[in-house]
Amino acid sequence: MIKMEECYYCKTALSKDDKALCKKLLGKKIKQFFCREHLAEVLDTDVETLNEKVEQFKEEGCTLFL
Repeated sequence: MIKMEECYYCKTALSKDDKALCKKLLGKKIKQFFCREHLAEVLDTDVETLNEKVEQFKEEGCTLFL
């Protein structure tokens, strides 16, 4: 059975892009993942900036976002 990753704070199910974004910005060995809203709070930014970063990383060919 595959374990679905959840936001550490609100327990929302995370997409693969959400998990990849957490790894990219917080480090590949992290154990706690966050939805974009809570990741934005942790990083003191906004969700729109994180959405732009996801697209940027995909365009750059980052393997976390394949």
